[in-house]
Amino acid sequence: MAPRTVDIVAAGPPSPDLYDPAAPAWALAAALAGRGHSVQVVFPGPAETPPPTAGVAVAPFPPVTAHVGTALGDAELTRAAAHHLRPDSQVIVRDPSGLGQIGLRRGRRPVVSFVRSLAAEVAAVAAPSGGLRSRLASWGDRHGVHRLEKEALEEASAICCASTAQRDRLRADYGIAPERLRVEPPAFAHGPEPPTRAAARRQLTVPDDIVLGVLLPPVDPATKGEATAALEAFARTRPIFPGARLAAVGFPEATGPGVVPLAGRDAGTVAAAVAAADVAVSFSTGSVLDPGLVAALRAGVATIVPPSADLGDGAEAAVRRAPLTDAGELASVVAELFADPEARLALGESGRQFARRFEPERLVQELETVGALGLA
Repeated sequence: MAPRTVDIVAAGPPSPDLYDPAAPAWALAAALAGRGHSVQVVFPGPAETPPPTAGVAVAPFPPVTAHVGTALGDAELTRAAAHHLRPDSQVIVRDPSGLGQIGLRRGRRPVVSFVRSLAAEVAAVAAPSGGLRSRLASWGDRHGVHRLEKEALEEASAICCASTAQRDRLRADYGIAPERLRVEPPAFAHGPEPPTRAAARRQLTVPDDIVLGVLLPPVDPATKGEATAALEAFARTRPIFPGARLAAVGFPEATGPGVVPLAGRDAGTVAAAVAAADVAVSFSTGSVLDPGLVAALRAGVATIVPPSADLGDGAEAAVRRAPLTDAGELASVVAELFADPEARLALGESGRQFARRFEPERLVQELETVGALGLA
């Protein structure tokens, strides 16, 4: 297969933050380059940004628009990205799909969009609950977001969704034809080589002979309050498991007996935490997948997720579900896993197998096979 010239429009520059919205785009870029394709990433960011991966070119542009910080500003950034696309690029990838159109003539070059979450849904959740004027302004904002998101989706030749539920939502809310939609699990880079279990426990100052849980960071830092019930659940289990520890990743303010707060949520910190852990708790909800959850599954850690987490087909054997807002019920599930090493091992191995779907190389090979990226 002849290599292609692919331009990727990303949300921002490469970042050590495992949870950065641009991380999947950079993982895809590295995998495409590894398969021999010519790859450039276009993004709003510092002009001096160095290429993070051999074979990947970068084209940063100023992240400032007339309406910076608004939905219209995001759409303006999309149009600005169009000026940095290579004239000879054969495929344009938008990851995430974003707002507004790039402005290409229909059919000139295929545009492939990866939907990570629906911006209109996020805008609805964030809507204020004040007076009439506030509600009218909120309605106008949501309407604008929906319009700009629809523009972005209409420009795409192919749209990749994280799950069947998200695909069905796109068909219902935006009237997208089924043949333009594909269900493709998102790609996550592996990051640095994880430490051994023993080395990771020394790094966290946790003894080898006690059970260790880990709270993974929420995808949205604004939802850190969700950890309250999880911390209470751990406190309830600790009398049953003397000396048990809980590494709270991305929760520097977390306190309590046995709690080890870790400020960072970069790839290295998450890798060390899951390498040392016996049980992990992820706040992943809906179809927005938690990168830390993928790291825990890859490490073979028994992982608990909320009932609303949509991980795709086959996930039920790979994770345990528990309501993370119910400290009593969550404590029961944590205690059950703490007490049963064989159950942890079996669940962790199922999770490790399930995590293969998030390999960047697998995603590229799948898209090449079906021609969804114009690469076949």
